[in-house]
Amino acid sequence: MKRSIQMIILGCILVMSLAFTAMAETVVLDFAHATVGGSFRDALTKIIEDFEAENPGIRIKENTMKDEIYETVGLLSLFQGGTPPDVYFQWGGWLVERDAAEGFPADLTEEMAKDGWKDSFVDSAWSDATVDGRIYMVPHSLDITNLIWYNKEMFDKFGLSEPTTWDEFLDICETFKQNGIVPLAAGNKGVGWPMGNWAGHLVSRVIGENAYDSLLKLEAETSFSDPGVVAALELLADMVRKGYFNVGVNVIDSTEARMMFFMEQAAMHPIGSWLVSSARRDAPELVYAGFDTPAIPGGKGDQTSMTGLTTGYLVGAETAHFDEAVSFLRYLTSLPVQRYRVGETGDLSAVKGTEDAAVEPNYATLVKISEKAKRTVAPPDTGYELEVAYAFYNAVARVMDGVDPAAALAEADQAVAHLR
Repeated sequence: MKRSIQMIILGCILVMSLAFTAMAETVVLDFAHATVGGSFRDALTKIIEDFEAENPGIRIKENTMKDEIYETVGLLSLFQGGTPPDVYFQWGGWLVERDAAEGFPADLTEEMAKDGWKDSFVDSAWSDATVDGRIYMVPHSLDITNLIWYNKEMFDKFGLSEPTTWDEFLDICETFKQNGIVPLAAGNKGVGWPMGNWAGHLVSRVIGENAYDSLLKLEAETSFSDPGVVAALELLADMVRKGYFNVGVNVIDSTEARMMFFMEQAAMHPIGSWLVSSARRDAPELVYAGFDTPAIPGGKGDQTSMTGLTTGYLVGAETAHFDEAVSFLRYLTSLPVQRYRVGETGDLSAVKGTEDAAVEPNYATLVKISEKAKRTVAPPDTGYELEVAYAFYNAVARVMDGVDPAAALAEADQAVAHLR
């Protein structure tokens, strides 16, 4: 009897020992990102599950936040609070430059040179992923930051077609208003990037891309009160006065505005290319398409330009699991996985060889706009210092509340005066 008890105890100890050994051998990667909805949320879940199945010694622990929180305080709180992620999402451009200056990400230049990994990405992805010739971000998506999505059935009902000029666009808005339909659903609550990004594109179209770049870099002799910038925001102010937006643009967020469009409570919705992923999940029966900002008469900028950037993932510089983190990103950006993602979401991938995997009809819309654009304009909050972007966004939000553009932009000048 004693021997039996001893054998049982020994067996339990052995099982516990093996369990603790297995736990000790499992690497947990903290993965911070802002994918909380849309069809990519579903696709990412499967991608992670498949990766863990193929790599039983690695587990992915997700830390997800909404865009607005992640960009402003969420990600920074992880680094500054002493809990830096092993892998994290970032919008390319200035935010990658900021992170590199702070020492947050690992330099991936040498890793990218191995096995032709770098060559698997499209050339246009690298400008947003590198700092001083060094690679810090693994490219993932090619985002068009603002389009004007529209309900095709509503357009067909009134015999409307995609506008090519700003006046044609205003005529469409007036047609919907006269027929009791909200022309544009917009949600700008929070930092104000949804309308701020569109306004940034309008500014670039009116004053020119180089002048826009100088403006947001606060170069000498530039001012938000420049007549051209005022004129650009006057385009939005005019639409506000005419009642072309839903009531309370600044009191609802982008998700609520998107649902207004999905529920056919508005004819159009200005937002980025990621709407496609959301629509596949939340409004699969919606018949819709999109067009870029129509040409603005007298504008000094390229009237075919688009706002856009590359987004991707970085490895934390302090990670104790660098090889495993790189392994995860190699898997995530592998051709089979990216072809699966494009097929599930309709997103534009930064990986070569994914184009023919798309089954989403509006993938063609994104390709058409990106191929037409001769210039790509950086959104204010990813191409430039955040304090400057937020000052501009606040001015745009004030205009959406009915404040005169000149007064709102004068406030923006005051807000950034200490940075000049």
